[in-house]
Amino acid sequence: MSKGISGSLLRALMCFTVTIFAAALLAACGLAGGPTGRLDGKVTLGPVSPVEQLGGPPNTRPYAATIDVETLGGDVVASVQSGSDGAFSLRLKVGGYRLVPRRPEGRPFPRAASLKATVVADRTTKVTVAYDSGIR
Repeated sequence: MSKGISGSLLRALMCFTVTIFAAALLAACGLAGGPTGRLDGKVTLGPVSPVEQLGGPPNTRPYAATIDVETLGGDVVASVQSGSDGAFSLRLKVGGYRLVPRRPEGRPFPRAASLKATVVADRTTKVTVAYDSGIR
């Protein structure tokens, strides 16, 4: 009899642990409770050439970078890495955020200004993060 009780107790404990872990993970990702929306972004680097031709192609290219996502109060809720195509996407709770682009460590360039974005329930908010290459 005690073997069946300990097995049931073990299963219940494991279920409880998984539930707590899942809730903590959702909270850490900003998905616990409340409506969410998508934040889709594109990261560019430019200029990529010191001379831009009038009427020519854009003097930018996609850029792989790390962007910290903060609440307007300054708490970091996520960090996202754009791909080699410059694209990134994440789901966030509804509200206002500040996107803070990271600079390569120990280098002044490339750099980008932080920008604000508002995530709306069940909608996609699109942003472009423009890194300055420093070429002049």
